[in-house]
Amino acid sequence: MEILKVVVPLIIVSIITIYIITIVKKKQKNISKDEAEQVDTYMAEGMAIGMSLGSAVGILLGKDYLAIGISIGMMLGMVLGMNFKRKGEN
Repeated sequence: MEILKVVVPLIIVSIITIYIITIVKKKQKNISKDEAEQVDTYMAEGMAIGMSLGSAVGILLGKDYLAIGISIGMMLGMVLGMNFKRKGEN
């Protein structure tokens, strides 16, 4: 039963992360060129993935640490996403 507390959040976070990435790639194709020039970092994706991983860590540490895990995960994801520039995708 203890293994489920570790494995289930990781599986859920992995599925959500893959889903978010596919949605973002689909929406990126629909953005006009003017809007595409403004979006040149992975900040939004980093925030989403960071919040997912932060919530998983918060759940693993206990109910009391859920809010802290989400906020720290969002902050780290945003910082990491801002540091990576997008390359021109054809």
